[in-house]
Amino acid sequence: MLWLPLARAIHIAASILLAAIFAFRLVVLAPVVSRPASAGYGATGYDRVDRFQPRFKGIWGHLALVAWSTMVVSAVVWFWVVAATISGAATMLAVDGETLQTVLLQTQFGHLWAGRLACCLILGILLFSGSHELIIAFLSFAVLASLAGSGHSGALVANAGLLPLAGDIAHLIAAAFWPGGLVPLLVLLVGQYRSGDQSNRMFLTDVVRRFSGLSLVIVALLVATGLLNTYFIVGSLGALFTTDYGRLLLFKIALFFLMLALGALNLFVLKPRLCHAAMDETQAAGAVMMPMQSLIRSVACETLLATGVVWVIGFLGATPPPMH
Repeated sequence: MLWLPLARAIHIAASILLAAIFAFRLVVLAPVVSRPASAGYGATGYDRVDRFQPRFKGIWGHLALVAWSTMVVSAVVWFWVVAATISGAATMLAVDGETLQTVLLQTQFGHLWAGRLACCLILGILLFSGSHELIIAFLSFAVLASLAGSGHSGALVANAGLLPLAGDIAHLIAAAFWPGGLVPLLVLLVGQYRSGDQSNRMFLTDVVRRFSGLSLVIVALLVATGLLNTYFIVGSLGALFTTDYGRLLLFKIALFFLMLALGALNLFVLKPRLCHAAMDETQAAGAVMMPMQSLIRSVACETLLATGVVWVIGFLGATPPPMH
């Protein structure tokens, strides 16, 4: 049934995106915004892109609304598909109330799902009421981390202890910074490009620099936690090539390396071009637009590859791993 991996992939993607919005704003954007005007750009240059407005207004509020609403809807679909799979129903509409109640009250998945849905609803209330951003960010990361409990690592706790679960949680949290942070970065780049405002180009280059530096650390963490998860879930090198789960994992790794290649292009070629154009005052104001356009294309391709990775993760969660 394709509905199960699809619903799971969409839910994971939305959870990562919502946490990524606040990770990007608090870790990448906020330190740059807090710098004084003497840094080379004034408050008017970035005020419109930084302020997080409650009630889902503004660019960040709209993005958060998309992520949150998708997360809630996909959670309901995910639960319904699991219930249909367990009951053997031909369609989701054929699932009866008794089966839904059994899955909700008598399975680990149902307990975790109910807790996650409750946290999602609370998160929506906080977003609408305009609560403190740090509180919203913490809860969004908690909701994201809880996904580990409904995955394969959660099923290994009884035999392997908490280490695989901790590794999966760290993997999910890291994903909110990169590649999840690619989406808000792309939104920021596109917004600046469309505005045609050259007065704050130093601000943009500082954001790109900070994101690139953070990404290097996050990639190392993703590799380390990915190897840990592979060790516990796959178990052997041969299983990577002889099982459906292993082959899916190899496909995910291939996409990941393609993302790394694009990230290297951004870091060593496109970012320096953008920074040079922004810092060279002898060039025309529009000179920064061409390297910015190239960077936007590269980040967009990187984001598409990240979408493919999440799609594969949806199938991995619905595929029995070698160690189970």
